Amino acid sequence: MVSANLNSTPGDKVGIIAGRGELPLRLANTLKERGTAVFLLLVENEAKPEDYANFSFEIVQITKIGKFLKALKREKCKRVTMAGPIDRPNFKSIFPDKEGFKLLTKIGKSLSKGDDGLLGAITQFIEDKGFQVVGAHELDSEFVAKIGTLGKITPTEEDLKDIEKGAEIIRAMSVYDIGQAVIVRAGYVLGVEAAEGTEKLIHRCKEFSWDNPAGVLVKLSKTGQDLRTDMPAIGVDTIRQIKTAGLSGIAVEAEHSLILGLDEVVSVADKSGVFVHVISTDCHSDD
Repeated sequence: MVSANLNSTPGDKVGIIAGRGELPLRLANTLKERGTAVFLLLVENEAKPEDYANFSFEIVQITKIGKFLKALKREKCKRVTMAGPIDRPNFKSIFPDKEGFKLLTKIGKSLSKGDDGLLGAITQFIEDKGFQVVGAHELDSEFVAKIGTLGKITPTEEDLKDIEKGAEIIRAMSVYDIGQAVIVRAGYVLGVEAAEGTEKLIHRCKEFSWDNPAGVLVKLSKTGQDLRTDMPAIGVDTIRQIKTAGLSGIAVEAEHSLILGLDEVVSVADKSGVFVHVISTDCHSDD
């Protein structure tokens, strides 16, 4: 365990269960700057310990739920957030601890279902242990996407039609808890996100790239999704991936998506000739 001198009133400390990507670190830095003490549980083989040298943290296997809970109680963390993607644990190959077995019993059939059911079961399990599960957007609203086109590049009429179609597809997929993203070009669906995640979706659609940039990545929350545990997020890396794949831009949803490093995202998007368009939450008006 790495220790840091964090001044806070007992009970104010926020526990961050950190997966991959930049969200956990950005969130930890923001909270620290605001004077909120944080303690990080770095999921083994997901979060990079070297990135968190300035924080108090512990590295834990995802199936060692008892160790998670003991660390959070020891550090007096009343609020807990899950930040960054984590691969679905394989309880068959990684032996869980006692609390892990309890969780395994509780989630039961959720293991074979989509992520929403599994995350919901895990969230309920943590809350039953006396912790309050909060979303990154509740801890820092600055990350939350606001409606409108960001930067200088704007979507064309065809892009807007592709965005509308992509939103319809994600809404339809929500019933099956498949994924949060789809790539559409000129009305043609190039790819749909499933278990592989957004980055790999973009990568496999590179083979469809045209000489001129075309096509849109639409990344939205699923209908009824618990935004505390799985809010769609984009950052500079997403913009660079879109550029490399030859896409025109990306659309995300206002109030239901996170933009990590807004100024950087806009700057890189402008330089790359990629648009970032934030659409209304009306796409979920039928919730």
